[in-house]
Amino acid sequence: MRCAVIGSTGYLGTRLVPRLLARGDEVAVLVRSPRKLALTTWADAVDVVPGSLEEPDAVAHLVAGADVVVHLAHALEQSDFPERDRAAARTVVGAATAAGVGRLVYLGGLRPPSGTAASRHLASRAEVADVFLASPIPTAALEASIVVGSGSASFEMIRYLAERVPVLPAIPWLAHRTQPIAVDDVLHALVAATVLPPEVDRRLDVGGPDVLTYLDLIQRYARLAGLPQRVAVPVPLPVPPGGPVVAAMAMELLSPLPRSLVTPLIESLRHELVCDPDSLADARRLLGDPPGGPTTYGAAVRAALGRRRDGVDPADRDPTPVLGQAGRPAALALPSDPIGSGGATWRWSTTVQGPAAPDRVWAAVQRIGGDTGWYAPPGVFGALGWADQLLGGVGGYRGRPYGRDLVVGDVIDGWRVEGLVHDDGLRSLRLRADLKVPGRLWLTFTVRPDDGGGAAVTLEVAFAPSGLAGVAYGAGLRIGAPLVFGPMARGALRAGEREP
Repeated sequence: MRCAVIGSTGYLGTRLVPRLLARGDEVAVLVRSPRKLALTTWADAVDVVPGSLEEPDAVAHLVAGADVVVHLAHALEQSDFPERDRAAARTVVGAATAAGVGRLVYLGGLRPPSGTAASRHLASRAEVADVFLASPIPTAALEASIVVGSGSASFEMIRYLAERVPVLPAIPWLAHRTQPIAVDDVLHALVAATVLPPEVDRRLDVGGPDVLTYLDLIQRYARLAGLPQRVAVPVPLPVPPGGPVVAAMAMELLSPLPRSLVTPLIESLRHELVCDPDSLADARRLLGDPPGGPTTYGAAVRAALGRRRDGVDPADRDPTPVLGQAGRPAALALPSDPIGSGGATWRWSTTVQGPAAPDRVWAAVQRIGGDTGWYAPPGVFGALGWADQLLGGVGGYRGRPYGRDLVVGDVIDGWRVEGLVHDDGLRSLRLRADLKVPGRLWLTFTVRPDDGGGAAVTLEVAFAPSGLAGVAYGAGLRIGAPLVFGPMARGALRAGEREP
């Protein structure tokens, strides 16, 4: 088929397009931001139509010849988003009708119980769905609550509340129920909806198997992330009318999420958002279950944390951009996701150059640790190891393999090899700390030829904090990184110059 995707560089769009391409579809995308498109791995595999939903000619060009139009765009960060989204939906309907498109697929939000005044966000989503359903084109209007996966704004709110607020005020919306759905399950539903028969022209609720309160979502995330249990403390005063605005301001301070994005989402938390049982049953019958069945909230969170369903960390997580995003699980953050997705990993890097051949420098990097040492200022890594042992950790010295090249999974003192790259002159070694740090800590050495015939060494430090202790640890890293890891990069380069 030929699928036109609107919102292709958004959270779900960047994950949906590769699935459509893998199915063998032709895909056309409407792109307003070439920068975001450049962050994807599939830009060269799709037909790119420059423009926006405010340009009818661009929309008409996009849908010309399309069998299906998938609409995933919204203007949530704009103050007049209801008007913008409504106008965009009408533009799409007009162009798709004129082009003879056979199906529309839209993903909106679950609707509050009847008789309840919906928030602006949910009301706008419902309006857009109704515009599509009133069109002459068969429409599958999928409606979902919180999508669980790194990069999803609603899930990132849960992450930062669990990570950085140990005591929550027990405001009423914490007790409201919702029915979260894993991002992989949403993508399965969207792909399946593109091939529904023409007689299917209706709303379909999609959700996971668990119905939980918002407090449950936060507490379960904390437990799965290895954080202390979060508690809710009663508040003696009622929540004022401006409560969502105050909460959004607090969320902006606690996270990288902008207030313009979280305010409408927080306003929607006053509703219980649970799938209608009949609509959910119809969705499962028409769309089928994802492989392995519907994903539980716990399994979805573990996937977003980079862990398998059994909770074990795989060795192929990629917190740095050096390996790209090809084959990256949908539940993990992508470079195209908003800043802060995946836990606001902090990074610092330095690059040094010298006359040594890249092969020699790479040999020195491969010998790091053990009897060779870490090319760092004296005593730094030793002190780190002693501190880790005092905390009950593995310590700073566990030895390392000798007499062969490193492989993924090798132990090097308090670190473990998590990634190796040999690609057209570029070589990279990524180490993950096994130390008891409040979060996840990586070191990545990259060696490549420089323009003068020598070698360039880049050392990147990446840290994903866990809890308030992680935030404090990250602040210390910001101060110490140039003092410790700058000399380490230069030491690795000098060691390469001494290589036989």
